[in-house]
Amino acid sequence: MSDPAAFIEDAKELPIMPPVATEVMRMAEDPDTDLSSIAELIARDASLAVRVLKIANSSFYATPREVETLQQAIVLLGYSTLRSMVVAASMKEVFARFGLAERLLWEHAVAAAAAASTLAEEVGGMNREEIFLAGLLHDVGKLVMHSQAEKQFQGVLKRVYSDGANPVEAERDVFGFDHAELGSLVLTRWKIPARLALAIGAHHDPASAAGEQGEQPLAALLQVADRMCLLRGLGRRSPQEDLEILDCDGARILGIESDPATLVERFGEAYEEEKGVLS
Repeated sequence: MSDPAAFIEDAKELPIMPPVATEVMRMAEDPDTDLSSIAELIARDASLAVRVLKIANSSFYATPREVETLQQAIVLLGYSTLRSMVVAASMKEVFARFGLAERLLWEHAVAAAAAASTLAEEVGGMNREEIFLAGLLHDVGKLVMHSQAEKQFQGVLKRVYSDGANPVEAERDVFGFDHAELGSLVLTRWKIPARLALAIGAHHDPASAAGEQGEQPLAALLQVADRMCLLRGLGRRSPQEDLEILDCDGARILGIESDPATLVERFGEAYEEEKGVLS
């Protein structure tokens, strides 16, 4: 099969956004929704409520003062940011339903969120919540590949780890498409904003992004963030210590000229500080 849309249609158990998160996203888009209604909805899921508050108080969102209640989170951060936080908090549940491979994907996702946030500070002028969420979601297509076609996905891993193949090329050889394309379609189904879905679809080839919704800089940021994670081996079997993180289209598009070692060091500190936030 070479059509990612058909692959999703044929999926037996496509990962879904938890019901509370889906309803929060719907309510947050309604200007008539009152603050207490959203807070009450999130509070129905105790673990989700705790994770939302942890994220609200993390350096990813840099709130001006400590957030102690869900209502404070909404007042301080607004509906749009709250929606992103709920999606982020729900992702752990989506990944945890599966096995070891998915747990490694989750580690990589959290690391990518930290790397993207570090890079965003360097580049400037980018939406912090969007970047954080994009980092978490950028490889969701791999989750779908593994959960729906494990044998084929293991074939991809064999080509990568045993034969030294490029991961994206191996996916295209085995599936007829890559995880970025697939992930973009899944996120569209989840009603994630189109700009985010498009950026994630282009994060291995940001130069190809049409840019009609301003997705190219975000795709470029994700490409560099992903390379930072690979360098450190986060969510992978081993680090790629010889990887040049700025030798890619993403770094050129963003005009990043910083010292790579300094960027990686800052990223490492951010990851160590924040990796417990989404646990």
